[in-house]
Amino acid sequence: MNITVTKKYLIFPVNISADMRRACMNINGETVYALNLAIDNENPKFNAYIDVSRFMGNELSISVSPETELSVRESDTMDIEGLYSEELRPQAHFSTKNGWNNDPNGLVYLDGTYHMFYQHNPGSPKWENMHWGHAESKDLIHWEEKDMALYPDNTGTMFSGSAIVDNKNTLGLQTGELPTGVLFYTSTAPFCQRMAYSTDGFKTIKKYENNPVIEHIVDANRDPSVVYCQELGKYVIALYLEKDIYALFTSDDLVSWTEIQRIKMEGDNECPDLFCINTPDGERKWVLIGAHDRYLVGDFKNGQFVSVQDIRSLHFGNSAYAGQSFSDLPNGRAVRVDWLRWFDLSADRFSQQMSIPLEMSLNKIDGIYHLSVLPVKEIEAIFDKTQKYENLSLKAGEKTSFALEDSAYIFKIHAKALKDNKLSVSFFGKTVECDLKENSIKLDDHKGPLSYTGEALDVTVVVDRCTVELFSDDGRIYITECTVADRNMCEFSLTAENDCIIENIDLTSLESIWNK
Repeated sequence: MNITVTKKYLIFPVNISADMRRACMNINGETVYALNLAIDNENPKFNAYIDVSRFMGNELSISVSPETELSVRESDTMDIEGLYSEELRPQAHFSTKNGWNNDPNGLVYLDGTYHMFYQHNPGSPKWENMHWGHAESKDLIHWEEKDMALYPDNTGTMFSGSAIVDNKNTLGLQTGELPTGVLFYTSTAPFCQRMAYSTDGFKTIKKYENNPVIEHIVDANRDPSVVYCQELGKYVIALYLEKDIYALFTSDDLVSWTEIQRIKMEGDNECPDLFCINTPDGERKWVLIGAHDRYLVGDFKNGQFVSVQDIRSLHFGNSAYAGQSFSDLPNGRAVRVDWLRWFDLSADRFSQQMSIPLEMSLNKIDGIYHLSVLPVKEIEAIFDKTQKYENLSLKAGEKTSFALEDSAYIFKIHAKALKDNKLSVSFFGKTVECDLKENSIKLDDHKGPLSYTGEALDVTVVVDRCTVELFSDDGRIYITECTVADRNMCEFSLTAENDCIIENIDLTSLESIWNK
């Protein structure tokens, strides 16, 4: 099939139940773009909007293997009916318009804009064809999806990575007052680390001509996390190697990288995130965290990362994965976003979502450093209606209930003097159990520890159409679950094993982030 590109998208008919085929697009006999697509002309269930705008005016020769009849149409827009109002569409969390997303990549703040890149498949609501998608925000809450950032090419598909602002113009690429934005990513044929850059605030992105910047080392080494380290006076990349082994590399110029050490992260693998963070009393520490949210806290001394304590866990659920922190945030702020995984769940045209952006803090308690996460303050921008209850008296075994709307919500609970009590909180068919006898908190089957001393119990819950995020112990415990909220059970209820007083409850409905 030959077609001269006159519009932004070619739209392929797809059915994820059909056999996978390789669709190759050629110009003058050279393959310029190739995707794996479950093409189904007879019974399509999904429209794959494939951006071919970079080939505008060229004639594409499209071949499919195994061969099948091919029928495509063109469009300048994603002409999707009912976009953002679908039954499973998260209303307070980012999700891609069409197709699949997973790991957040290249979270970076540049010139007043938050940029979130992410693993993306435009060809199906299933994992495949890894591109880098791109979204922008002015407030960390409302996101606008932009054009694709990185496309597969003859080096393979575009796996996870990170971003940094070249404030020192180290690469010498800056063309005006705006500093260069730099992306580091993994290509897969073979697995090695590459760089791309933008001189116009990520409106256009170019792959570095002298890639790769780190050659293949072992197996599927991947997921570079880049940061500038003042202690070393160098840039540092944390890279996943294999099993539970990570490596650190340093560079003076962002191009030539030297391995300085390998670190074992017991119980973790993939997607490292390396960042510095200050404690409330101003102590500066470095955190290395893996895809499963197992983390080390340490310092850079004598040219290496030195952990100051044993590895710890932040996350105790089954959904949050591959979290990444924003680079170049002002005032030393530390904010991260997780991929919230959906299991055996997919809407017709999209799948997966991101977490609420999370404010990170590091606190030293009894000689141990604890990483904490809580929803960013900016979430207040979508606060709608709040029900407030104070000094609520619960009688042993009796349920106290409040009506909810069919909406995303944030719940906040503050209580004292609950020692040896058990508190059960239910909403939209989900249950959180706080057991102050054994100092544990549980969201359905996912349990985390508490450090309740009798002084105060604080629990925050964000619930959306397909996920629950639970925060306790001032954010030291983070539990997530992929679950479809039961909108037939629009109530919030509490039950206590013994008589008690709940000092404060806030039940706040959330406006849709897509309203703007």
